Amino acid sequence: MENRYKILAVDDEKFNLLLLESCLQSESCDLVTCNDALKAFSEFKKADFDVILLDILMDGIDGFEVRQLIRSRNKKIPIIFLTSLLDDINSTLVNRITADQYSYYLNKSFNKKTLIEKIEQAVQTYRESAAANGFLQKIESDLALAGEVQRLVLPNWCQINDQLISSFLYEPNFKVSGDIFEFYRIADGRHLVVLGDIAGHGVQAALYMMALQAFLKMLLAEIAPEELQVHQVMNRINEFVRNDLNGESYMTCMVALFDFRRNHLTFHNAGHPGLICCSPSRGEAREISADGRGSIPIGWSRDLPYKEEDNIDFDFEDDSIFISYTDGLLDLSKPNAPEEVIEEKNFRELLGALAAESNVVSIPFRLRSVIDQIGFSESPDDVFIMALQKNCAIPTVCFRQLQPTTNSISAGVLEFCNFVQHHTGDEELGTRIELLLSEFLNNVVLHGLVNAKRGKAVIAVRLEVQEEKIVISAMDRGREWEDVPAFNVHTARQQLEELNANRATSGRGLAIITSIAESIRRKHYRGLNETVFIIRR
Repeated sequence: MENRYKILAVDDEKFNLLLLESCLQSESCDLVTCNDALKAFSEFKKADFDVILLDILMDGIDGFEVRQLIRSRNKKIPIIFLTSLLDDINSTLVNRITADQYSYYLNKSFNKKTLIEKIEQAVQTYRESAAANGFLQKIESDLALAGEVQRLVLPNWCQINDQLISSFLYEPNFKVSGDIFEFYRIADGRHLVVLGDIAGHGVQAALYMMALQAFLKMLLAEIAPEELQVHQVMNRINEFVRNDLNGESYMTCMVALFDFRRNHLTFHNAGHPGLICCSPSRGEAREISADGRGSIPIGWSRDLPYKEEDNIDFDFEDDSIFISYTDGLLDLSKPNAPEEVIEEKNFRELLGALAAESNVVSIPFRLRSVIDQIGFSESPDDVFIMALQKNCAIPTVCFRQLQPTTNSISAGVLEFCNFVQHHTGDEELGTRIELLLSEFLNNVVLHGLVNAKRGKAVIAVRLEVQEEKIVISAMDRGREWEDVPAFNVHTARQQLEELNANRATSGRGLAIITSIAESIRRKHYRGLNETVFIIRR
């Protein structure tokens, strides 16, 4: 043997063990012998063996039962069955042995050369498989790290400011994605959105994505607000792809400029899926008509410029919700039936219903979740969904984005408390809201977001003062909590205390929450935790 092996031999006949020792004594191996199956399993648990030589017929338990015990600890260590049993015409014995792909068969009439060759074959196959698995695990680890780096160059998953409310779901098909997304607030109050889908998958598309994200940040920082036009942004991106990336790839792309002061949108579409406008008041969703305008994907040609006459202008209502996505969303299919994808009519109906009953922050996650729920769960491509809406000043609604820090949480909680007191004139109710939000949000930060990247981890909170109640919706992208069905105050305490005990927190905080809220509902939508509290006035 060229390499040194650690071998465990198991046989209840001493002669057979002596025979194995004689064959292997001059070889580069450490042989451990056992004449009892249970003692052999005990030895197996103590050391790392390279191969096991195992008899089939033994007193107590047979070799197949020993294999089952071994497989409970190690699924792949090679096992060579040594037996003098005669097989039948149907090869029942051999089939039973080789039903486990890491098991081998050798008749006890072997000679030394045959035994060593079988051991060499089994161990080398095992080691090569282990090395390959280690290499694949390293690749997966590197890809996971690359995926985390990609997320760092993206905007926050949620954006709430004085003019808009927006969120997006970014879901790589495997670890890394070729979808690009940039969100930029211009000095004059307008907002620019760039969305692209790079051709191909995997590492190559992800590398292009990183280069383009970096380029977009530099480009948008250097363009003067008065000179910013969507078709010119397209031309600059195309120049970068053709010149700096050598035109080796291409992408569909959409550049949109939102002006919420005038409720006006200008966008340019280069082969990308259409932009959808939802009306929450009517429960409708429709694709904005391009009237035959549009351009070829970025990177196809350096000689065909993107022109102003291909820009699309659209005036919208205050409550309009815009949905943009990459084609991976509509490529979702049913398991084992890749040709069965969701129909666009059904897709728009789902969107219209979600727009009517959901806040804009949760829409991308609820949409992806419901598509999965109705059976379209196989994903051949990266998926990206963005929802965006004008932040209209509704007197009875306070919608805020909080950082997971003590100062941000404290300031946000105080603002919600003052908001409730101002609109209800009830100081005691404001104090109850302050206590509930303080306890809950700090619990989210301590347990749900404990491993989240601080720069990207935000919590969105929406509070609405209604005639008879206060409705609070808190959304975070931290660790998934167990789904808690809607319940009233009588059952809430027990269920939340059970969750609380699982997280090793004190009972005081959640006891306060359940004593204040009339009902609590917590749901998880494809990476988004949403908790809704109802507090009676």
